Amino acid sequence: MPDWKEEISKRLEPLKLSPPREAEIIEELSQHLEDRYQELLASGATEEQARIAALEELQPLIASHNNPLPTRDASLAQALRSVEQQVPANPTVSGGGGPANFISSFWQDLRFAFRILRKSPAFTAVAILTLALGIGANTAIFGIVNAVLLRPLPFKDSTRLVLLHEGLPKIGFPRMSFSPPDLAVFQREQKLFSVLGTFLNERMDISGQGQPDRVMVTRVSATLFPMLGAEPMLGRAFTPQEDAPGHPVAILSYALWQHRYGGSAKILGQQIELDRRPYIIIGVMPRRFVFPLPGLADNGLPADLWIPPAMTPTELQEWGGLYLTSVVARLPVGVTLNQAQAELNSLAPAILANYPAAMRNSIPGLALDISASPFHEEAVGSVRTLLLLLMAAVGFVLLIACANIATLLLSRSATRQKEIAVRTALGATRARLARQMLTEGFLLAFAGGALGFLIALWITSLLPSILPSNTALTVRVAFSGNVFAFALAVSILVAVLFGLAPALQVSSSRLQTPLQESGRSSTGRSRLRAQQFFVTAEFALALVLLVGAGLLIRSFAKLLATSPGFRPDHLLTLNVPLPRQAYARASQLREFYEQLLAKSATLPGVESATISTDLPLRATEFVSFGVEGHGKGLKATCQTWVMGNYFQTVGISLIRGRWFGPEDRAGSLPVTVISAYTARTLWPDQDALGKRIRWGGGPWQTVIGIVADVKQSSLGAPFVPHVYRPYSQADDGLVDDDPFGDWHAMNLVLRTHTDPLSLASAAIAQVRSLDLELAVANIRTMDQVISSSISGQKFNTFLLGAFAGVALLLAAIGIYGVLAYSVSQRTHEIGIRMALGAQRAGVMRLILAEGTRLALIGTGIGTVAAFFLMRLMSSLLYGVSPLDPVTFIAVAVVLTAAALAACYIPARRATRVDPMVALRYE
Repeated sequence: MPDWKEEISKRLEPLKLSPPREAEIIEELSQHLEDRYQELLASGATEEQARIAALEELQPLIASHNNPLPTRDASLAQALRSVEQQVPANPTVSGGGGPANFISSFWQDLRFAFRILRKSPAFTAVAILTLALGIGANTAIFGIVNAVLLRPLPFKDSTRLVLLHEGLPKIGFPRMSFSPPDLAVFQREQKLFSVLGTFLNERMDISGQGQPDRVMVTRVSATLFPMLGAEPMLGRAFTPQEDAPGHPVAILSYALWQHRYGGSAKILGQQIELDRRPYIIIGVMPRRFVFPLPGLADNGLPADLWIPPAMTPTELQEWGGLYLTSVVARLPVGVTLNQAQAELNSLAPAILANYPAAMRNSIPGLALDISASPFHEEAVGSVRTLLLLLMAAVGFVLLIACANIATLLLSRSATRQKEIAVRTALGATRARLARQMLTEGFLLAFAGGALGFLIALWITSLLPSILPSNTALTVRVAFSGNVFAFALAVSILVAVLFGLAPALQVSSSRLQTPLQESGRSSTGRSRLRAQQFFVTAEFALALVLLVGAGLLIRSFAKLLATSPGFRPDHLLTLNVPLPRQAYARASQLREFYEQLLAKSATLPGVESATISTDLPLRATEFVSFGVEGHGKGLKATCQTWVMGNYFQTVGISLIRGRWFGPEDRAGSLPVTVISAYTARTLWPDQDALGKRIRWGGGPWQTVIGIVADVKQSSLGAPFVPHVYRPYSQADDGLVDDDPFGDWHAMNLVLRTHTDPLSLASAAIAQVRSLDLELAVANIRTMDQVISSSISGQKFNTFLLGAFAGVALLLAAIGIYGVLAYSVSQRTHEIGIRMALGAQRAGVMRLILAEGTRLALIGTGIGTVAAFFLMRLMSSLLYGVSPLDPVTFIAVAVVLTAAALAACYIPARRATRVDPMVALRYE
């Protein structure tokens, strides 16, 4: 093999280059000669033929009149031209020719870029890892956005599916599901939709073949599955005849089939019991079928199994109640949502006309609304703002990472000035040099993109374990072709973003400048300005992210400081559902719950016990009350039925009047206790004690007490009117009917002296001692209930805070790199200053001022951007304005402090410059 290095070394000898520089040039040129030599050998040439051809095929790259180097560089030009006669075209030399030459030169560019990056393993590893984190986070979040917001629902022609709602806005219920009698009239009168599907969630006990368990059962009409394009993987779907009562059949979800029945193919035709009623299994749905979809405001919990609706004659006469059934329909082809809404508006009066006259007359101005909204919007609306916010956040992080890499590349290119000048002298055009720099950027970006895609896969696999249990983001994220295309597009964009600056810097530099002893200033200043621009952009983007995270942190802190209205410590809660088949009469329900209350109150470690239809932060029953002396109903009133010392046990303080007592029993004066918000709303300038309210046509209930307001759905939700009623005064006929199901699924609450969960087994044992076949559900402490209610806000705060922290770190690294480069470029200047008497403190102030100026400019730009962007976060905040001045000021101070900390090391390094050494600095 020819000794290329020796030949090149002889021709470089007149240049008197430094040993490191000479070794680098020899290494690169010899590698290109060797590549051409090997290509010729592979084509069939002998070793001697290949050596001669490698030299003879070279065309003169630069004629003497086309290389006007300065006279002082004549020896260099002469030496380079002599080298040119032996060195083949390399990645930075002429790229003319057709497609074949372009492909060949591009392949050479890649190989050269790979060798260059391989020589700086630390820089390459940092750059690839930084980009991988940015691209991986973007790809993972985009995968979620694609699965939740962009991809159509996994149903047939899902873009035309709409969800229908009823509403009684005059009495505070603007959007509800349908009641059975309203639905019957609507199905009969509407002509627009060819098919309607209905569904209704209901928790039931499942027994038979194993221990009893509590499962989510969804009543669906026979039309629903065909409309969704869903078919059972085993067995069959429901028939229209099975919608009527008297057809006890069920279809299992894949998960329940596997979990409870081991995936047995013999499950079809077997009998199970739901609330102790027998049902025959007729089918099993596919693994990926999920319905109802999580995220729906009503009936939004995925089912474990499905049964027919079986609406009874009694339910079909429940006018003005049981607004529980969700209705989905498909828009006909050519019909818009606005056209459908016009017909729905015309149907509402027809439905209201069927209401009993007494009901219509009792509420003056009663009006019924029917509305339609896209099914997809209903399913994802609760998380849309959060996902878009996260997408913007990771986009900002990626831009900051790109700016950081561009800054590093610019600093790195400063060490390659003489190398680039040599290549230019050998004939490389500026366009070719720029292309080489872009190729290096593309190589880094695609390496980072490949690793980032793996990181995205890891993030999405980890996501289900870190997402809050009550979030709507329970969709399975699949990396489809468009997600891969997104990752590829981001990698290309990243390569252009951070590769363009060094490429432009190279293309704008002059050949002779780096070769001259004093020629570094103009190029250095240009490079420094570009770096300063990137750092300023980093700080602006980081400030926007930090303000967003700061607002969420402030909001979360206020949420934690919000009083729930009761004492959550040392409270154990259990839901104890009773199947209707076994407990059909009011007397049976009362007897069971009274016995359970008495037995639980005597458990060791229990301070007091109570039973209620719902719990704080878990309100379930909302009704509309009439008010004596008022001609209107009370809006959105929460109603809780209680047994025992409810207020004392839960820790709700009494403001005025009295609590319920033994005297408040069946046959005595009907009474109620109301919340302070209810009293202020109904009787703002009067004493609420002694006033009367009633539900529907029932008896008037006298207000005997006013208690503190309690949060009903979450800590961040506003208060709503709340009334409490003694379970002992509930009408037997109403309890028998139990329209909402609350009286058959009451909650046991124990206030304990010790850890509440330590008494869970004993409490369950008391339930089983009364009925061995009961399934107890939702065994939690009230502290866990509160934690669950704020888990969404906690997750949002953590995620955006993590992104903001990464942005702050990258911005600090960026300004450190710029100042470190600036100090290295200004060593000669600093030496002159110190030789003329400048003090070290003054030099430090000079460098710190430079860094602070960049930080303040970026902070100012970021503040203006945040002022407009933070308004988009208002729906995610609690108790904090999107333009909260405290947050803006605190973030600006933190960002400036981080900049000063990052500036300190370069500033300290500048103060240690030896004037004598600096004056000789090149």
